[in-house]
Amino acid sequence: MSFLYSLRLTRWGIAGFSTLAFTLTLLQSVGFYQVVGHTPAERAAFGRSMAQLAAQFTVLIAAPIRPDTVGGYVQWRAYSFFAILFAIWALVSAYGAARGDEERGMVEQILATGTARADALVTRILSFAAGCVVAVTAAAVGVVVGVSGAHESIGIDSLAGVSVNLLALALSCYALTLLVCQFAASRYATAASAIVMLGLFLLNSLSRQLDQLSGWRWLSPFRYYDLSQPLAPAGAFDVRGVEVLFGSAALMTVAAAVAFSYRDVGSPLVRIPVAPHPVVREPDRNPVWRVPVLRDLYDRRAGLAAWTAGVALLGVLMVILTRSMVEPLLALAQLRPYFNVFITGGVYPSFLGFIWFGFAQLLIAGYAIAQVARWSAEDTDGRLEALLSSPISRRGVLIERATVAMIGALVIAAVSGVAVGIESHVQSIDLNQGRLIAASLLLVAMAMFFAAIGALLASLLPRATVGLLGGFAFVSYFIVQLAPIFHWPTWTQDLSAFHLYGQPLSSGVDVTGLVIMLLVVAVGFVASALMMGRRDVGA
Repeated sequence: MSFLYSLRLTRWGIAGFSTLAFTLTLLQSVGFYQVVGHTPAERAAFGRSMAQLAAQFTVLIAAPIRPDTVGGYVQWRAYSFFAILFAIWALVSAYGAARGDEERGMVEQILATGTARADALVTRILSFAAGCVVAVTAAAVGVVVGVSGAHESIGIDSLAGVSVNLLALALSCYALTLLVCQFAASRYATAASAIVMLGLFLLNSLSRQLDQLSGWRWLSPFRYYDLSQPLAPAGAFDVRGVEVLFGSAALMTVAAAVAFSYRDVGSPLVRIPVAPHPVVREPDRNPVWRVPVLRDLYDRRAGLAAWTAGVALLGVLMVILTRSMVEPLLALAQLRPYFNVFITGGVYPSFLGFIWFGFAQLLIAGYAIAQVARWSAEDTDGRLEALLSSPISRRGVLIERATVAMIGALVIAAVSGVAVGIESHVQSIDLNQGRLIAASLLLVAMAMFFAAIGALLASLLPRATVGLLGGFAFVSYFIVQLAPIFHWPTWTQDLSAFHLYGQPLSSGVDVTGLVIMLLVVAVGFVASALMMGRRDVGA
């Protein structure tokens, strides 16, 4: 496999994530000057407020250094988020290289040309590294452009340090996913990689609050990323931490290459032994496989169970954290104007709605994107073609997909809502049960919002769907974050599904937002049905 061909396979990801990186650092840099104030006293007060606020959320991101400076602020607001963004990119890209290409038959074609397995794997990671270099450079350029408008500058050494640190984390996550995919079957490789990645992220994040985990956080690549904050004036570039990230990426790449050389294409390295059984050439007699919708739910039962359990556990954790952080936050007089933005009813319901359901929206959007990714894969790996030969109409396939996505989102929302309600009662947080149910059900509408847009994209550009939908989700999220800072018109926030969701736990359902989401769902799926009928499968 040539390097240029491998680079071509990742061109959509490179373009999308580079654009996101540049836009985010640019907006955060410019936004800093909108909120920091104009005098040294105002800057100092802003820095103290942000430091006190961030101290209560270290379970999610590391505490900032000198947030009263543009370097410290961008390091905290942009590059802390990049750890998650680039890890997701690495996971999706590595899965595509390790398993996605196998399902599409590309690996057999490449190996048939005489290319060694190790060479093919190394070429893919080098192309990803090249793409990451482009993306981190775009992020650095965004910072330079943002601060130049205020006649400030950030040292080249600081920009180089933060870029190298981010590149090292991305390569480490990519190599980790490659390694995990060698041991998992194709259908479970994405879930297994995501579970490992999320576990390592939470290990590092929770260790900031739970001392019993601090002895194990050395296992997480995110720990070594947090050691360097070179953009902040008093921040440091931890050479040893970056060396660990690059070294672990190299070791895991070698291990993945060795594992790949010992396994069959399309099979995991280690197969679970099963008892001998006679060869059966008849169709499976399980009646579930003959019932539309049920067959897809049954096929995805393991993934749905993992999503449900994970979201419910995170909901319980957020309730516990909300209980412990509200009183210290309310004691900070400087932050009261900020809290007034989302405190519209009871204090604890408002905070819980802002913290947990704000996070749950991201999770449910991730679930919807995962479903859309499967739809796109089925279009290119031949499964959709086999399904249509059953025969099932294309419209029937779309209806079944939408129904399965809706039921899956409903299960996740219902179980997590029950878990949050029970834990809130244990923590003596009084919640309106009707509003809790409404807030949970609105997550289903949120999932279908992204699923409808994804279905439309999959009917037009199946190979670029995941990148485009993921980019749309991130832009949609940051519209809500940045619109108040830049005083954008109110209608711009209505472009974001996260704004349309509202604050149902504290102020009730935003009927207008709900209607807009439902209209997008209806239009998206109808347009997808029309476009799907006019396009050849796999084209």
